Amino acid sequence: MFTVCTFILLCLAYILTYMYLKKKFQYWQDRNVAFVAPNMILGNLYSLLSLKRSPGHWLMDHYKRFGTNYFGLFAFTKPILVIKSPKIIKDILIKDFSYFDNRTATVSTHDKIMSNMLFTKQNPAWKKVRSKVTPLFSSGKLRLMFTPILAQAEHMVRNVRLLVSCQESIEIKEICTKYSTNVIAKCAFSVDARTFENDKAEFREIGRCLFDSRLENRLRFFAARFLPSLVKSFNIFLVRPTVSETLRNIFTTIFDVRKKSRKSKDNDLIDILLRIEDYHKDDKDFGAESLLGAAVNFFAAGFETVATTMAFVLYELCIAPEIQTKLRDEIASNVEKNRGLVYENMNEMKYLDMVVCETLRKYPVLPFLDRMCNSAYKIPNTDLVVEQGTVVYVPLFGLHYDEIYFPNPEKFIPERFEHKCEINNDGLYYLPFGEGPRNCIGTRFGLMTLKIGIIQMLLNFELKLSANTPIPLIYDPKAIIVSSKVGLPMKVLPLN
Repeated sequence: MFTVCTFILLCLAYILTYMYLKKKFQYWQDRNVAFVAPNMILGNLYSLLSLKRSPGHWLMDHYKRFGTNYFGLFAFTKPILVIKSPKIIKDILIKDFSYFDNRTATVSTHDKIMSNMLFTKQNPAWKKVRSKVTPLFSSGKLRLMFTPILAQAEHMVRNVRLLVSCQESIEIKEICTKYSTNVIAKCAFSVDARTFENDKAEFREIGRCLFDSRLENRLRFFAARFLPSLVKSFNIFLVRPTVSETLRNIFTTIFDVRKKSRKSKDNDLIDILLRIEDYHKDDKDFGAESLLGAAVNFFAAGFETVATTMAFVLYELCIAPEIQTKLRDEIASNVEKNRGLVYENMNEMKYLDMVVCETLRKYPVLPFLDRMCNSAYKIPNTDLVVEQGTVVYVPLFGLHYDEIYFPNPEKFIPERFEHKCEINNDGLYYLPFGEGPRNCIGTRFGLMTLKIGIIQMLLNFELKLSANTPIPLIYDPKAIIVSSKVGLPMKVLPLN
């Protein structure tokens, strides 16, 4: 009798679960939106969860299946709307930003540092903090940063010369990471990171911990993106709690040391944050945790985005020696004409800008942009109403590799950006830094750091393929941001 009752109950549970899931997965069909048929358990996340595809390529695979302006996916049972139309993307990111003013990553309130980063902070607190730190990237501040950035680039060159004197090939991503770490430590925190002198330097170690491609980090990122209830229920941190505590200790020490020596104004990020703290003592949005979060945000975003892009620039130049030579000639001509590298003349190097833009097209650091709809929104000229709480994705890899906008997208062609002003004229399809009010706040600082690093490398070295340089590139499916699975080794030969 017990066996029969148990069997009946199990069958009933199965039927009810099936009916529940079937109803959930009819969401896009009920709204006449084309969608990818989901797995009854994982939705459309199988290839992502099984580490068969990187996040960017997972979304691009689905992007290629539809000729519509948008399509639907499911993260487990949660609907996601993926936008393909550049015009609709422009509406969501800029014109109708007030409907989509927050990102979707869920961070535990117990994760005090990560929940206070600008990247994860919710509006209106996000807007208040961003408006106060924006002055760090004014034209005047960038001009002041030029000299210390150049000094760090020259320091990188000296260390690369030592390295290549005893090695046939070097891992270029690690070189770029050490350079960008030194720059952000110096310019934002007035600290000498000394990553070239000490491979286990404090700033380099926390950088490794933040962007380590180990499975645990991928799962934490995955939970923040797709399992908000799990994050809240079990207080899952975006990074390991030990890493979070290390970050707290490092940056608290930096703040404390600066507070004791306020006689000198460094006019860096820490100085700006301390002034904010002084002026807004009673505002919880500018409390100690918020300032720590802002500091960590600038460090994490500042070093990794520059390092990744710079490494891929050098990788593409290594593969295409004719492009490398053309760019080196432009740089050398500019430096000779101006008797050195000068801040005011950086924008004269048009081909350098084209090379950087094309690299950012092929290798957007983030795989997609994400927004959360905060109130019902009717997409213009359609019948679709995006409901409150719906997640919206802008698929950067899909757009950047779409032949409609970039013919022969797998090929590295800097000349695509010869007439840069014509890009994104009729909607948004090239978005390496995002767009609208929540775009990357440090874009100009990042580009200046990136270009100075490239300039110094090309003035001093020739880049050549080694036996281990990966062609074609193998993407790391475990990495949170775009990365090579096998690194980026290459020969670096000193020039006279």
